[in-house]
Amino acid sequence: MLLEWLLAVAGLLAIGIETAYVPTDNGGGEYLVRVEPDLVKSATPYTLTSDVPADAQNVRRVKIYIADAWPPAVERSVNEAAKRPRVAPVAIATARAGESESAALQPSRPWGLLTGSLVMLFLSLGANGYLGMLLATMRTRYLRDIQQGIVRA
Repeated sequence: MLLEWLLAVAGLLAIGIETAYVPTDNGGGEYLVRVEPDLVKSATPYTLTSDVPADAQNVRRVKIYIADAWPPAVERSVNEAAKRPRVAPVAIATARAGESESAALQPSRPWGLLTGSLVMLFLSLGANGYLGMLLATMRTRYLRDIQQGIVRA
């Protein structure tokens, strides 16, 4: 019983729909869908669906392939798109608002702010350490003077 259920689930997972979003250089993109031929040949009463990802902005074209594997040219473009870092939709919107596209697409790296914060943190830790040592020496002097019975004004 369990083996039959596992085989049925494995069969459903092995046959299916594969999707990919390939962004283009001008800001749009293509949404590629690959459907296995066995799904189309069988008279299935189910609707085959594929949701477009939320970060896929300006889908210009949807291409549907009915094949066992991606065509070689499409496979290369899918692999290249997977290696490319995703651009946030906000960066694309600012690029269109008037900034240069290369400046808007580069991620913000606040190295100056991070370095300044770290320097201030270490200065603060050093000052607190110095004040702690100063307090410890003043306390030992006070205790020594009290034990000797001499209180200096």
